[in-house]
Amino acid sequence: MDSLPRKFLPPEHFRYLLVIGLTFFTFFITIGLYLVELDQQQGSSYPLAYLKRLYHLDSKVGRRFFTQVIPGFKRYRFEDDPDFILDTKAADLFLRFLVNIRNPSPQEMFKTQFPLLARQEMAKIYTLRNASIHRPTPEPAIQRPAPLPPSRPAPAGPPVPPPRVEPPRILIYHTHTSESYLPVSGRTHIHNGRGDIVRAGSFLTELLNEKYGLKTLHCDTIHDYYPFRDAYQRSAETVQKLLADHPQVEVVLDLHRDATPGLNHKVPVKGKTAAKIILVIGSDRLGLAHPQWEKNHRFANSLLEVMDLLYPNLAHGVILAEARYNQHLHPQSIIVEFGDDKSTWEEVSYSLELFAEVLATYFAQTSYSM
Repeated sequence: MDSLPRKFLPPEHFRYLLVIGLTFFTFFITIGLYLVELDQQQGSSYPLAYLKRLYHLDSKVGRRFFTQVIPGFKRYRFEDDPDFILDTKAADLFLRFLVNIRNPSPQEMFKTQFPLLARQEMAKIYTLRNASIHRPTPEPAIQRPAPLPPSRPAPAGPPVPPPRVEPPRILIYHTHTSESYLPVSGRTHIHNGRGDIVRAGSFLTELLNEKYGLKTLHCDTIHDYYPFRDAYQRSAETVQKLLADHPQVEVVLDLHRDATPGLNHKVPVKGKTAAKIILVIGSDRLGLAHPQWEKNHRFANSLLEVMDLLYPNLAHGVILAEARYNQHLHPQSIIVEFGDDKSTWEEVSYSLELFAEVLATYFAQTSYSM
C-alpha cells in the first residue's frame, strides 16, 4: 500500500485548506457587510454603490446566509421578494443561488451549489393549474354588468347639492412598479421608475370607474427600487395605509406581468389577440402569519370561474405560491399578471378590457359576498 502513488491530498492537508478557505470567505463577507453598513451611515460613494448594485450587498444577505447555514442561529421571518430576479445578470444569479436559500433543507443547500438545477427546479414549482378542470361547473346563467350610459348635460334648473363621494371598492397597486413590455418601451424594466404595468393599472382603473361604475383607487407608488428584495415590504406599508384610509375596499389587486419562461401568453378571443392572465395566491408555507389565505384562494377561484364562463382560455389558471405576497392584509387580495415581457400593448389593453368585464360581472352576481 505504501508503494502506491498518492493522487490525492492527505486528509490533514485537505482539512487545513478547507479551514483556510472558509476563513477567507467569512472574512470577505464580514468586510463587505461592514462597508455596506458604513456606507449607509456616511452616505453612498459611487464605486461602493456600484458594487452594492452589482452584488446586492446589503445587511439582509449576510443575515439570511448565517441564519440558514449555522445551526441554532436565530432565523428572521420577513417578507422577502420571491421574484427577486429582475435581470439575468450572471452576478445577480450567482449571488442569489449562493446565499438566498428559500428553505433550510439539504435539498435547498444542494441547489445553491448548482444554479442551473435551481433554475430548473424553480420552473417546476411555478406550475399552473388548468383553467377548465378541477373546479365545479359554473352556473349557465350569469348576470352580465350593464355598462354605464354616456353622460349627458343636465337641464338647467335649481342648484342641486353635490353628490355623495362614493368610497372606493377596488384598490389597484404595483409591488413591481418597474415591470414593462419590450414591444411597448423597449425594456423589461424601467428601474426606479414607473413601467408599462403602471399604465396598465391606470387603464384598468379607468375602465372600472367610467365603464362599469366600480369606484377604483389606483396607487402608482414606486416600490421596487434598490434593494429590490424589499419591494414587498414597501408595498405592504403602502397597502396598510391605503386600507386604513379606505376600509370599505372590497378587492385588492397587485398588478404584474409574468416572467415565466416557456409560456404562451397569446390567446385569440372573438377575433382579436389578448394577453393571457395568471392569478397568483400566497399561503403560509414560508412560516409567515397568513391564517386566512384560503379566503384569497376561494376569491381567486370564483373570479376564475366567471372568467372561464365569459372567455374560456383567457387565463392560464391560479398559482398557489409559498410566499404570502402581502395578501394577509385583506381577504380578497390577489396578484393578477397580464401577459409577459413580449406582449404588445394591444394584447395587454384588450386583456384589461376583458378582465374589467369579468370583475364587474363578479360584483354583479346576487351571490356575491366577502
